[in-house]
Amino acid sequence: MKNIVWFDLETTGISTSSDRIIEICMIKTDFDGNEIEKYHELINPGNIEMRPEAQDKHGISPEMLEGKPTFEEVASEINDFIGDCDLGGYNALFFDVPFLCEEFMRCGIVFNHRGRAVMDPFLIYSNYEKRDLTNAYKKYTGKTLEGAHRADVDIKATMEIFQKQRELYDMPQTAEEIDKVVNTRRADQVDLGGKLKFAEINGKRTIVFNFGKNKGKPFKEVFEMDSRYIDWIIDKGEFSKELKVICRKLVEKFSN
Repeated sequence: MKNIVWFDLETTGISTSSDRIIEICMIKTDFDGNEIEKYHELINPGNIEMRPEAQDKHGISPEMLEGKPTFEEVASEINDFIGDCDLGGYNALFFDVPFLCEEFMRCGIVFNHRGRAVMDPFLIYSNYEKRDLTNAYKKYTGKTLEGAHRADVDIKATMEIFQKQRELYDMPQTAEEIDKVVNTRRADQVDLGGKLKFAEINGKRTIVFNFGKNKGKPFKEVFEMDSRYIDWIIDKGEFSKELKVICRKLVEKFSN
């Protein structure tokens, strides 16, 4: 069974395209939560400004990041630390994993998130009760979470919640099986942001748009009828680098 790298990010804001990671904490464990090793780093976002609402939340100031490495400078060691492990994090599929993939892509590193199970106590918890990390921690451990919204505090709380969930619920006993049960939307997503998805059309698994004026329409149909819309996504739209790369590959495929 694979080890799990539990990780949490703090960022300059919530946009994967225009914001950057400023703190990462990763803790590698076995499936039962036994810690193997830890990685924790503050990261300089370069010329990307910190959004005030983000700083109010995590308390990390630009001054704290002076002299710290850029993501590009630590990208290889982060990738090496993760290796072929599965992943874990609170709300990771909708925030941390997309953010990390975007940062890797800016550095020319292809990070295969689809080949990994993702343990997300937020999704496990949401199947039963919808709460944030602080309330989830209180419910499952009976303790008050002190120092929330710092990466090392949040990810340790997430790991503890996961082990309590395994004790409480009749869950599968492997990361892969838990991933299949909990992350039901993931199998249909083409990109992590869910802008493109797979749909059955005339008995064929087809890539369709999942947003905007072309929602539900096959990518190939939109490309053939309105290629300028695809160009806008690739060249001008505020979309993730992952989505832009996928669109370019689909354009190449359907142009031949």
